[in-house]
Amino acid sequence: MRRIIRVIAALFIFSNILLSYLPLAYSAEDSSVTENISSHPSESGQLTLTKTVQNITQNTPVSKNSTVANPGDILEYRIQFTNIGVGDILDMVLHDSTPEFTSAQQAVTCDALLLPSSLSCKIATPNGTNSVGYKGDILWSLEGALSGGESGLVVYRVKINN
Repeated sequence: MRRIIRVIAALFIFSNILLSYLPLAYSAEDSSVTENISSHPSESGQLTLTKTVQNITQNTPVSKNSTVANPGDILEYRIQFTNIGVGDILDMVLHDSTPEFTSAQQAVTCDALLLPSSLSCKIATPNGTNSVGYKGDILWSLEGALSGGESGLVVYRVKINN
């Protein structure tokens, strides 16, 4: 069995903050993929990211850590983003990539039903055409303001190589 390590990153344009810090990458080996932006607590946004995976083929429970999978199985990755602060977070870019030994099971999309109405979403796949079989980086450009207390979700599916 191969162990696949996932990396996730979020890039931001900050406003109304005095001090900020955000590591550029997180390992999915962590029990949860969460980072808060440290800034002036009364005025700023604080982003929390949580990444989960579910084996769709085997209908396994959603997991923050890992899932059992076989060649040919379809895995669904979900990245939930939440502003746990009070201020707005403007114009985010969420970044992930297809795991090694997998490729996109379908084109990656932005589902408006999973996003706050204040955000618009565009997908970029810099390593090729966004279609079945794509391998590489996935960027969700979320334009607009994510207000305090709001959250959303981006989703993509991959197939494990045979």
